[in-house]
Amino acid sequence: MYLRLFQAGVLAAATAALATTIAAAPASATISSGALIDGPSSAIRELGGSAISSDGSGGLVYRKDVDGRPHIFAAQFIDGRWLPAQQVDVGQRFESSWPVIGAGNDGRLVVVWVQEFGASDRLFSATLQPGSRRFEAPVPLDLFVGDSALGTYPAISMAAGGQAYVVYRVVTESSPTSAPPGNVLGEYRVARYNGQLWSSLGAPINRSLASAQPTPTARNRPQIGTDQLGNAVVAWQELDDEFIPRIFARRVFASATGIALQVSPRSLDGKIVRAGADEFALAVGRSGESAIAWRQLPADNGAFTRPRVLLSLSPDVYSAEAIGFGVPRAVDGGGSNGPEARPGSIFTSIVGAATMTSFSSGLGANSTAATDTDIGTTIRLDAGDSTTAADPRGVIGNSGAAAFAWKRNSGVSGRVMMREQRADGVETDRSLSAPKGGQIDSLMLAGTGLGDGLGAFSQGTGAGRQIVAGVIDAPPDVFNVQTPIDFVRSRTVRIEWDPAQNAIGRVKYSVMVDDELVAEEIKGLQYSLKTSSVESGTRTITVIATDEAGQETTSVPGILKLDRSAPKVSLRKSGRKLTVSISDGQAKKSSGLASSTTQINFGDGSRSSRRGSVNHRYRASGRYRVTVTAADEIGNRRTLRRWVVIR
Repeated sequence: MYLRLFQAGVLAAATAALATTIAAAPASATISSGALIDGPSSAIRELGGSAISSDGSGGLVYRKDVDGRPHIFAAQFIDGRWLPAQQVDVGQRFESSWPVIGAGNDGRLVVVWVQEFGASDRLFSATLQPGSRRFEAPVPLDLFVGDSALGTYPAISMAAGGQAYVVYRVVTESSPTSAPPGNVLGEYRVARYNGQLWSSLGAPINRSLASAQPTPTARNRPQIGTDQLGNAVVAWQELDDEFIPRIFARRVFASATGIALQVSPRSLDGKIVRAGADEFALAVGRSGESAIAWRQLPADNGAFTRPRVLLSLSPDVYSAEAIGFGVPRAVDGGGSNGPEARPGSIFTSIVGAATMTSFSSGLGANSTAATDTDIGTTIRLDAGDSTTAADPRGVIGNSGAAAFAWKRNSGVSGRVMMREQRADGVETDRSLSAPKGGQIDSLMLAGTGLGDGLGAFSQGTGAGRQIVAGVIDAPPDVFNVQTPIDFVRSRTVRIEWDPAQNAIGRVKYSVMVDDELVAEEIKGLQYSLKTSSVESGTRTITVIATDEAGQETTSVPGILKLDRSAPKVSLRKSGRKLTVSISDGQAKKSSGLASSTTQINFGDGSRSSRRGSVNHRYRASGRYRVTVTAADEIGNRRTLRRWVVIR
């Protein structure tokens, strides 16, 4: 359960087990300058997509004319830098369209596109395997996708391990008599990639093949998301039995699919919803947790009079409630009636139970964080200085860190604003633009789940068209230190720590004892601390993770309880009374005396095993040899032998 709501626009993901991590704040992120991937060139058609995996490798894909025909090009981002773009649909002579891209760990990329081919176009894919610098030859995925000009609109998602899914639409009838005008009949098809080969899921995932769908547009394209186990959630739009466009979803597994679930409701706040949803956004987390946000249109006598941004959540696959989506909630921050959400701008992200939905209201960029129980305050991202819709994109990280991007156009010029937001709410902004400038066209953002973001955008028109990328490199995630639970007296103590998750670049560690540096430039996850120079008592151990950009994150503090001192023994004589005092120091700063090993021999035949202060009275005068043996709980031992003269 998530515990703390940050009003800076993102809900900090702090589970009960990680609640103490809030005290350890990471440093600011690095936002790159805009990297020119291609252009300026009139041959560039459009940006297709961008993707990034949890290890920080990723890429983007776009269309560009070669010898007068559009073809598919992709650029890889790996080891913190962009490699030159390369043609993916090598050897294909006809027009290529609908490019999308997915990213897995170690630089793996998979690109899917449509190749024109007479009466029925074909869906192809090509993979860039880990360690390779060239895409493999194209392989067919579906040889019969109909006329792609009617709207194939594929979407792809890839797990870190290399499993991927693609969903796409095949229009079978463009003007059906069985549905109102403005609708088509078609199939939503899904194919699965196991890291080597593609296989069809078999039957289309439609709720009903007899039900029509709104005419395909970018706002109602099917969507799919993959979790770390290689399972997926797919969402699409379809008319219900009353011819109202609704959002539906299914869970998809390696060899089966779940039932079709209606996400956008038939009733809301006790009133029938007779208006449709005209766009939606899907996000799937690592354990299958899912979020779907959509623009719900108003209806006569409905609960609201303006389009609203609604959000519905489904928990991870291990939950019994994962069989459905929860009750929709408004996340547009507009009270009971809400602001008018601009079409074509909804974007959502999820990690664990924390979500973030970004959308345009008017021309402004807005974002709202939420969990399964709380809705955060809707914040305004932009400064209100764009002459076109800001179309914001936002991705949330596991710690609550986030990355945002939005458009800022002014006349014929424009920039992309990128923002890194730490888990503690501290923000860093940077504006990006291509060398030749121009208005920002399409904008995309993909996240690692750790607060990093890979943004891609197209800028300019005609001969000035350019493809540009920018990267938000978040600092390492907060992590824990493991120290011995009990007091120790060893000459060396092993300090261990969890890896500080970091997507872009490697991490090195430094060890601090009570804010004093004792070791640095450590590549591993442990350090043997020599205790000879460390005072006994309770010491605070922290580890600092530093990435290749110099960004630092301090661990959650650990406590080292060190006791290298033997118990103290003192004798005090007063007349015939002898007081023996045994101490192991201040409570909680030492391991404490062990009663089973504390022995006092007063030399007159009397003995005691009591701890603390012990009084003994001698009956006769004489010279007595007193022996005191004391040990603490971890084995530090002291033996005192002394002659005592009693008169």
